[in-house]
Amino acid sequence: MGKGKNRAYSYINESSNFSFLSSLSKCIFISHKYEDLEAAQAVADYITDYGFDVYLDDRDQSLQKAVKRNDPRKIVECIERGLNNSSHILVLVTDNTRTSWWVPYETGYAKKGKKEIASLLLKKADEFPDYLKIEAMLHGFEDLTKYLNGMQGHMQMAESTSVNMYKQMQDRHQSSLLNYIRK
Repeated sequence: MGKGKNRAYSYINESSNFSFLSSLSKCIFISHKYEDLEAAQAVADYITDYGFDVYLDDRDQSLQKAVKRNDPRKIVECIERGLNNSSHILVLVTDNTRTSWWVPYETGYAKKGKKEIASLLLKKADEFPDYLKIEAMLHGFEDLTKYLNGMQGHMQMAESTSVNMYKQMQDRHQSSLLNYIRK
């Protein structure tokens, strides 16, 4: 089983224009509110250990520069680039999500781009927003694991990897993820 990567690391400077969709691995854009970054990082670690790439914005240097300069045009450009180079979007839902301007924007942009959309309910939320109830809703660790197992292309990786290795990886992540998501 190969480890996935955070593709945001690849966006080294503002002139970078990489296209990764030709890559064999899927890429999951992790949409979250900044206050939930710690949970997003834990989810991203699990997904990359599963063998899928992610786009988690905390490592996109171009985006971080745009935020520091308070440059809305560049911020949107960076977010759209991350979404355009992703095959899926996973929305992390907490009570913080209700006050986010970016999470609904990212979800709408992904929907318009015909990306597969799923949302994961974190412990700090009681329900999904209505606009996410028409997409895949993941209620906890088991649902997230089933979702990753079901992603196209994962079966070929799983065949070459021992069941014990997957179980060890899941066990290693489950305890840290249960700080943020339900079982």
